[in-house]
Amino acid sequence: MMILLVSVHVIVCLILILVILLQAGRGQGLTGPSFASGNVQSLFGTRAADFLTKATSVAAIFFLFTCIGLDIIESRKSRSLLEGMNRPAPIDMETIKKALESAKSKEVAKKLETEAADLPATAAVPAPPTPSPASKAPGEPKKS
Repeated sequence: MMILLVSVHVIVCLILILVILLQAGRGQGLTGPSFASGNVQSLFGTRAADFLTKATSVAAIFFLFTCIGLDIIESRKSRSLLEGMNRPAPIDMETIKKALESAKSKEVAKKLETEAADLPATAAVPAPPTPSPASKAPGEPKKS
């Protein structure tokens, strides 16, 4: 099927090239040098220009259909390079839990270290006042 379609495509391409080059344009195409001083109408008859226009349209349509056919056949038989990569990787939940716990413990330890560094040193804390022997204890009667 593929060989047949490629063969038809090549033949249609050659016909399309030939029909386009035979048409008389601004530079008279290949009709001037190919057919001496004559033109296509004198070689093919009076309706040659009309025939060449219709032949160009038909050849262009066949060219488009063969291109589409070749594309469809080629896309069906080709495979993607990334086709095998669609499988997701296996997930180990235990490893993820251990990693989260480790990260949390490191975060808590770091937070405690920063809080400890922010606290002032407590080496010079004054002792609570002690009662002097001359002072009386609360609740004792006053001496005069």
